[in-house]
Amino acid sequence: MVERRLTLALENLVSRGELSPEDANKVGVEYEKTNHLVDSRRRVLAEVGGYLGGLFIVVSLVIILGQRWHNISHLTLFSLFLVLAILQAVAALIIGKSSGVRSRLAGLLGATSASCATLSVIALRAHGNGVLTFAIFAGWLITLCAYIWNRTMIGELSLAGFSITVGISGIHYVNPHFQNYSYIAGSVLVILGFIWLVLSNIHIFDRRLGDALAMGMLLWSGQIVFFGSYRFLTYLIYLALVLAALWIYSRAPEWPLLVGAIAAITIGAGEFVGETLGGSLGATFGLLTSGILFVSGSVYSFKRSKRIAK
Repeated sequence: MVERRLTLALENLVSRGELSPEDANKVGVEYEKTNHLVDSRRRVLAEVGGYLGGLFIVVSLVIILGQRWHNISHLTLFSLFLVLAILQAVAALIIGKSSGVRSRLAGLLGATSASCATLSVIALRAHGNGVLTFAIFAGWLITLCAYIWNRTMIGELSLAGFSITVGISGIHYVNPHFQNYSYIAGSVLVILGFIWLVLSNIHIFDRRLGDALAMGMLLWSGQIVFFGSYRFLTYLIYLALVLAALWIYSRAPEWPLLVGAIAAITIGAGEFVGETLGGSLGATFGLLTSGILFVSGSVYSFKRSKRIAK
């Protein structure tokens, strides 16, 4: 209604010669900009309101369940979490992904829906490794479907977390008597890290976020294996990380790859020299060695680029 009245007023002013058509057009454009700004603010407020509302619901449920957890039956807990999972999934579908704000909020609801679905299965029968593995796998499936439908940063982070958890839980379920959990966790992180690296660089995942997650998984896997008495595997993991990251970076530069390679060389060299020489002196020599390698590589690269430029 306001837009129609404004248009009519501008047309009347132009027809009476009190306003030129160019000035009327400028007023219309400026009005549209103001409307767009107001709409943007409303969308931001709606997004923040959605996040705060979800946070308040979670906090209130934690308080209520924490006070009455032992008095609530497994069936009631299962029903409560299942209803929450369904409601959040339906809300995500209703919100949709037609804009960035809607997409982010729907992605968050998809992730929390998967978490509630996992909790519902665990609540039905809290004991038993098989039930835990099935519950996490159900959450992983929901997260995967949500990410395929709506590819957001929150969805990818949720998928990465569920993938790590379901991998560790699944290996433990298959071989429950295996006692070296550091080897299990390290193996899962190595496999997932390289999978994430490949999928990110064929544009299934977001390139930058996927590379950052891959580097984080691989670096953390090396440290888990290192402190689990499989230190030679740490050096192999870091060597593979550096070679893969630098090879991909040389073809399609992305800063997480370079940061991951630098971190792997620095940490790996420091730990290797520290193990062979011992003490803080070894770690210092490791950092010194890494620094020399980086400076030498940098000088060589600059000289090579000059020769190519000539």
